[in-house]
Amino acid sequence: AKAPVLGGLGAGMSPAVVGLAFLVCVLGALAFMAFLAWRGSKPSNFFAEAVAETYQLELADKEINAYYDLKDRLMGQYAPEVAARSEEEEPADGEEPWTRKVPLEERQALQKALMQRLVACIAKLDQVQKDKPGNWKLWQSKLVSERFYSSLLEAERIVSQEIDACVNEAQEIEPAWREHIFPQAVQLYRMQKTQEHDKKLQKKAVENEKKQKEKEVKRAEASKRAEEEEKVRQEKAAEKMMQKLLMEEERSSKAKGKAKTSAPAAAKPKAKKK
Repeated sequence: AKAPVLGGLGAGMSPAVVGLAFLVCVLGALAFMAFLAWRGSKPSNFFAEAVAETYQLELADKEINAYYDLKDRLMGQYAPEVAARSEEEEPADGEEPWTRKVPLEERQALQKALMQRLVACIAKLDQVQKDKPGNWKLWQSKLVSERFYSSLLEAERIVSQEIDACVNEAQEIEPAWREHIFPQAVQLYRMQKTQEHDKKLQKKAVENEKKQKEKEVKRAEASKRAEEEEKVRQEKAAEKMMQKLLMEEERSSKAKGKAKTSAPAAAKPKAKKK
């Protein structure tokens, strides 16, 4: 009897079913490839834990509050009518700045406080602008989230607004100062950075000198300790040698004593007969 002939896998299946099965296979393969691509672009759990969700930056609250505290005190003392105005109320045309009523020494103190506030803000802006390029590359590579990079841009915007506010305050104190306060603050910030760098170098030099002195002291102590140990070793060796010589001398004396006692007495010569 002839063995039955098995038909092909698609035998008895309509072309529509075959096409549908092929389409399902293709879509499944594409979905799997998309999943692999998404998984490869997703940061690892370790990296996600190491990177904060948002960019961390604190404004110079200490300098900002110090400036406004001094300003409010001086305004209330020398220009109470200006202090009583609402924020929406504009000064009259031709009205001189209220700071002209403030004595020169106290006005200079207010200018100094504003300068310290602006320098502190420039330091914050410098920090953001240094962090921005590296984080942009990480964001492009999907190693930091959209939320993190957006918070960095937001921090840059807030610091820039704070700097603009300082420039406006300078105009309120002295209108001509508006054009000069920012470059002056940048110069002062750079001077402070240079001074901080020099202090770090000096501190490092002092620490290195201190370490060198400590090494020299330890080296001298080790040399002295080695000399003392060598002296003790030589003294012990000399003492040991002396004991050895004494023992040899003692053995030699005992040996001589034994030899005398064991030797026979010599015979006396006989007298000759006459």
